[in-house]
Amino acid sequence: MQYSVRLPEDFDDARVHDRVSARGPMFEGYPGLTYKFYLYDAEEHIYAPLYIWENAQAAQSFLMNNLFGDVVQDFGRPRVRSWQILEFGYKGADVEPRFMMSEIDKVQCQKPLRDLKERESCTHQEMMKHEELVAHMVLLDPDRWEISRFSLWTSEDKAVSSKADCVCRYEVLEETKQISGAA
Repeated sequence: MQYSVRLPEDFDDARVHDRVSARGPMFEGYPGLTYKFYLYDAEEHIYAPLYIWENAQAAQSFLMNNLFGDVVQDFGRPRVRSWQILEFGYKGADVEPRFMMSEIDKVQCQKPLRDLKERESCTHQEMMKHEELVAHMVLLDPDRWEISRFSLWTSEDKAVSSKADCVCRYEVLEETKQISGAA
């Protein structure tokens, strides 16, 4: 799950970091949350946290909870994206990610989905071989028919990109993880 908020002009970088520092501890031990990455694009002034939930019920509970209600109160109700996870690998139990790249492509309607899954699984396995990669996931949005690839890296200069239609880059301000190791 991810939502993006274009922050008001008067919301400077220091306030973003203060907000993350204040809110981060609220998510420790949160039921059903596996990972949360606090993402920020300073150039576009976008705050876009990414959550990995154990199941849809845990994600729904968060959306009905005061933690998400605070976001709505402060910035308005953002659109929330959610995906089906096709592949997920996390090898950074002892390394903090500092950069995330999201890549989005349209799913070609004339090709079978099982072929897409096989191709993306192979690409995922290749990505997981990169030493500076902390985590990688391949996500399917069957509403928009898009495939997304999110990769978290030790630094921006180590990131490897594909030739996706849409690429977004974020600084990882903080990470909350409830389960160490691969999920």
